[in-house]
Amino acid sequence: MIMLLPIALFVFLLIRGATLSAPGALLTGAALLAGGMLSAFTHLSTLRLKITEWDGESGESRFGAEREMLDETAAHLLAGSFACILDAAALVIGMNLGLDSEGRLVGFWAALPSGISFYVLLIFVLILPRLYSAYVEINGVIGRLSGFTQGKGRD
Repeated sequence: MIMLLPIALFVFLLIRGATLSAPGALLTGAALLAGGMLSAFTHLSTLRLKITEWDGESGESRFGAEREMLDETAAHLLAGSFACILDAAALVIGMNLGLDSEGRLVGFWAALPSGISFYVLLIFVLILPRLYSAYVEINGVIGRLSGFTQGKGRD
């Protein structure tokens, strides 16, 4: 679904002849998101290192589920960062090739960054709860402050 929905949006917008009236704002957002995702990746690496220090290299640990969640989320963060780079590139190329007389991005050059941006949005929706859950579990946030009604968080 993470790939299918953005592709469907791209095709829909391409068929409908979509336009982007302010592609510069989307370009700024893509650049900021790329940096934010790379920053989140470094935070994730720190959490992963913390688990490795506590449990060693073996896969058997008190934080086995969290370790797997961090590993999967790291892959999503890097994929999202790469998508932001592709998004920015598509916008820059489109802003040089696909502007109409009113300065709007049209057609393929409007649909492509829209689909990529939607993919990045879905990645964010997927990884934010995972990042928070990993933070709560690894750092032992007490249950009443964690935001979870039940789970492994300490009370």
